Amino acid sequence: MTKTLTRKQIIFRLSYLITVISNLYAYQNIFAAEFWIILLLLIIPLAIRYDKEKYNSLSLSIVSFITASIFIFKPSFFTTIFIFIWINFFLAIYINYKFNYQLNMNAVNWSRLIKFLTSTIFIVTIIFLIIPRFQVTLISNKNQKNDIGLEDTLNLQNDSFISTEKNEIYKIKIDGSLKKIPYWKVFVLSNYDNFEWSKNQESLEYIPKSINFDENYSYKIIKNKNISQKNLPVLGNYPIKSGVHKNKITVDGELILDKKLINQYTEVVIQSSESIEVERTINYSHEKKSKLTQWAIDEYQKINDERDFVDFINNYFKKNFKYKINDLGLNKNNPIDSFFFDKKNGSCTHFASTMAHILRANDIPANVVIGYVGGEWNNFGKFMTVFSDNAHAWVEAKINNQWVYVDPTSYVDSTGLNHVEFNFFDQNLNKSLLENISDYISFLDITISKKIMNYGYSKKNSSQFIDYIEILLFISVPGFFILLIIYIYRNIKEFELHPLNRLEKNYRQILIKQGHKINPQNSLHVMEFSKNTSHETKQKIRLINRKILELKYGLNKNYSEIKAVTSLIKSELRDK
Repeated sequence: MTKTLTRKQIIFRLSYLITVISNLYAYQNIFAAEFWIILLLLIIPLAIRYDKEKYNSLSLSIVSFITASIFIFKPSFFTTIFIFIWINFFLAIYINYKFNYQLNMNAVNWSRLIKFLTSTIFIVTIIFLIIPRFQVTLISNKNQKNDIGLEDTLNLQNDSFISTEKNEIYKIKIDGSLKKIPYWKVFVLSNYDNFEWSKNQESLEYIPKSINFDENYSYKIIKNKNISQKNLPVLGNYPIKSGVHKNKITVDGELILDKKLINQYTEVVIQSSESIEVERTINYSHEKKSKLTQWAIDEYQKINDERDFVDFINNYFKKNFKYKINDLGLNKNNPIDSFFFDKKNGSCTHFASTMAHILRANDIPANVVIGYVGGEWNNFGKFMTVFSDNAHAWVEAKINNQWVYVDPTSYVDSTGLNHVEFNFFDQNLNKSLLENISDYISFLDITISKKIMNYGYSKKNSSQFIDYIEILLFISVPGFFILLIIYIYRNIKEFELHPLNRLEKNYRQILIKQGHKINPQNSLHVMEFSKNTSHETKQKIRLINRKILELKYGLNKNYSEIKAVTSLIKSELRDK
């Protein structure tokens, strides 16, 4: 017989229903299959009846739900609430069904948990205050190479510089929003000699003039794994200034610090501009004896317009070339002609250097730029993570008297790692549950580690203590739930392995197999015998029921008594 819902159960279901409606409203797209899958999964807890048939209605287990959520759910605020309710719902049902155990949150020793958590917070606070700048982070990178930065040379006779490993390089926080894919300039290679591009070591320091800024950027490098390198990533054509850190800005728009950063969490504030009214190093060096030089001159004479010529080369790459990193098989004696006329496969370094070669062959100033493009957006911390596989090469050329970016690789059909290079972030991107968990861990890492590493460098340390309350909360909240899960798990295992609980569970299964009806939620006194049960058998069952209940609720729970009842069940009911 179905039980009447209590007031608490009704309130819970109404609250849950509001959460369901809010979540579906946030998703909105009713024509998508995901919408109806989500709706089906959401209403299952509302459709479960409170009698013994409820277990037959559960088509999803905890594991299957979590697995499905990775591919189906796109956690928003409402969905996060739903997931929490859903997991707790199945956890309670699972415990009740498998162990016949009503999970009572009032039985949790909250005082012990609070004391343990308070002690943890106190110890962490002591670590912050007594051991400042302790070299530790939440996320270990033992397998990450020490030298993960870019080189300021590009040798076409060697393998591509593109990294096939995904190592974190920068975490960058951008003020405002970007309207296009960010290109992070690190080195400008203007010198060329014998198939090698290199940086101009005598590059002049740039003296800002009165310039009409088309678009300004302001961003912070909040983590820099490559502190051995003084060059910092520049967004736009050139940097305007770099906060309090002494630096120089080259004529090619590079930002170079005078001194290395103290640690990877030293924050650097940078302002940069997208203005096209800039100066650059002009160098026309190229491989004059190559077949590509004459081809470039002949093709330009047909077009005779710099902008149209750049578009022609980009489309030529798009129609005839493919993106590839490894096993190119280029002729090292002349890799440029081998790439352009024979193999027609290559990475961004080949496309960029070839474009610069073609432009220089026609006396159009062009330099190769080495840096990064794109990044992965973290919606919790509102920052972008740039990885080693975001490394990229493009061209900066003076087209119609204006220095602009030219990226021929973006026109080539993507294979290999090209799709990773152009992994542009989207602040409104819907990520899977595991991706959100990963982002949250990364957010905790940068927040806590920055406080630890940089504590003691400010003159206002005494007034910064309030800032650490935020850190303590970050530690205490996840820590609290971890401790709670451990506590519940230990109680479940203890309950499951206890001889008395195993005895009752096996005894109930014997009764059900013999045709007796017994509700798992009810006591052994509340049961319905099968029609063919004799009076003698009923008496024996009542005797066993009484002995089990005496053991369960009485004071005498020694192993000999439990063994005696087990023997009684075996002798009286096993063969019935």
